[in-house]
Amino acid sequence: MKKILTLIAAVAIGAIAFAQVNITKVDKVAPTDEIFMDMAVTAAQQAIASGQKAAGAVVILNGAWKATGTPSATATAEENAITKSRRTNLAGASIYTVNQPTTAALNAIMKAGVDVVFFVNPSSDAVAAGVYPAEAYDPAGLDTTLTPVPVMQLHYAPATQLLKK
Repeated sequence: MKKILTLIAAVAIGAIAFAQVNITKVDKVAPTDEIFMDMAVTAAQQAIASGQKAAGAVVILNGAWKATGTPSATATAEENAITKSRRTNLAGASIYTVNQPTTAALNAIMKAGVDVVFFVNPSSDAVAAGVYPAEAYDPAGLDTTLTPVPVMQLHYAPATQLLKK
């Protein structure tokens, strides 16, 4: 009986040792702005492929992807990403978006409590490319009762190229 118990214990220990997963350098890669912006570009490319405007956004919460949005007839890519996150409070979240957020998008972003927004293409380029009309960027429409969110421009060539097609 002692031999059987010893054998079972040895097999169990062997199975546990075999089941451990070695973490590689690839698994340890920290997410970067470039990775998140690339996700937004991919969303915009999918939007273009389905006949929509060149716009895409992702919500990143606690360093991980939470939701992706593309534009629709009634909402911007950022608004749709916020809706798809299924959260009413996005404190601690970042939004990466191909184009500078419109006034409506900024109101939704501020209402959700997002910490920061990163974009590539300025409003002038988005308007010139026909993504949004100039009126979509009217600062008079901003909800002044909400806390402003930092909006920072990044340089990412694949996002810039989307408006040049």
